[in-house]
This record gives sequence, structure tokens and C-alpha cells, in this order.
Amino acid sequence: MSWLNRRPTPAGPRPGVRNDRLRDALATWAGHKDGRTFADVLRRAVTGELLLDITDSNLADPGRGLQPGDTLAISSIVDNAGRSLLTAFTVQDELDRMRGVPGISLVQPAAAVLAQALRDHEGIAIDGRSDGMVIAYAEEIRQHLTPDPEAVAPLGTATATRSLPFPAYVEALAEGPLFVPETDATSTDPEGRPHVVVGTSPAEIWAWRPGGGVRGASLAEIADAVLRAGYAGIVVNPAQPAAVVRAEVLRGAVR
Repeated sequence: MSWLNRRPTPAGPRPGVRNDRLRDALATWAGHKDGRTFADVLRRAVTGELLLDITDSNLADPGRGLQPGDTLAISSIVDNAGRSLLTAFTVQDELDRMRGVPGISLVQPAAAVLAQALRDHEGIAIDGRSDGMVIAYAEEIRQHLTPDPEAVAPLGTATATRSLPFPAYVEALAEGPLFVPETDATSTDPEGRPHVVVGTSPAEIWAWRPGGGVRGASLAEIADAVLRAGYAGIVVNPAQPAAVVRAEVLRGAVR
């Protein structure tokens, strides 16, 4: 699903969406740039929605959205090295700031925007005139979110939003994809009980502990390691919001 945003008349309400979860990460990135904060931006950038700038499109009636015969033009920029970057925004105000005048936006699932950045460009620039502006090149997106961001988005979203009943969430974990650190893959809870760390993308692991190798793993493989070691369970996306699945639930889920 997608829809159009336009700057309303001064007397009218301000329509549109805000990706506040991503905006929070960009605010942190603005003040401290390192591997952890970059991974935090990308793990959040694959959830929720982003706005694309389509102001230069030929739309017969912008109020009705895209119609047959309209020409869609999605804005992009070129960096100093000549690389094409799709421009995306967390809120209409950021798009307007980038253009310097009110613009028209197309709201899309964030994961689809990242996939478009990989498919049609060499990366993405998010909120390009803000203090928290971030550029993620294609190789960085693939490293943090796999070559298919849309594949990792549903489970990451479900973990962050608690949108699934717990039994359905455990079934979704079994479908994957899941990722684990290659070394030192445990974390302890406040009671000192060890849990295996699991991410719904490599970015989720690096937002918790930057650096180090990450590999894909199935829930069955992870559960076997937990049960063999006598651990308390798994913690999914420990950079928060996290989900904990106890060992006894894992035992039943992988029978």
C-alpha cells in the first residue's frame, strides 16, 4: 500500500506519516557516529515507512494519487564520487527542507525503499538536510540487512512492535531468517542466566555489539545449542526492544 503526501494549505491539518523510531536513531547518529549507531540506524530503517520525493512527477491530479497516464519521477542525488543515491525521508518536513519548498511525497514501506535503493541506485540518503542525515551505500545495506531487506523486515518488525501473539511469533522465528554472532554468542539476564543472542538481521547483532562475524542460523540449530548447553533460552534483538524465548518453549517449538 502507498499514498501521496502534500503540503496542506495553512488552514488545513498536516497529513502524513512519521518514522519516529528511525528519527530517534538518526538523532543519536548525529551526535555520535560509529559502527554501533550506524547499525542502529539501519536496523530501524528496515521497519515502518519512508517518504520518497515525487514532486517532479507529472500528475494530472495529485489529490487522486497516481492515475493512468501519469509519469512518476522519484528524486535521487549523486554523491561526490558520482554514485547515485535514492533520497528518502522520515517525515514530510525533512523532504520540504531538502527541496527548499513544499514537495509531494510517496509513502512506501521502508524495506521496499531500501530494496529500491539496491535495485535502482548505489545506496540511499535519508533526511539529507538534517543533522542526522545518513548515507548507506549498497554494500553496507547488503552487509547489514542482507541482499533482500524485504525478507528480514517482517520478523524485525514483529519483534519491535509485538504485533504477533507469542505462539505465532515463535512460529515466525522458525520460518526465519535468523542470525547469530560467530563467537561469544551469549548474553546474561539480570539473574545471571545465559541466553543465546539472536538477531533478525546482522544489523540487530551489530547494534548490540559492533564488529565480529555474523552468520545465518535456523531456529532448530539455535534451540539445539541452547538445550545442549543448558542455557535459559534466547534473546532476540538484544539492542532493544528484545524478545526472550525460554528453553522449554524452544524444546516444544522444534520437535
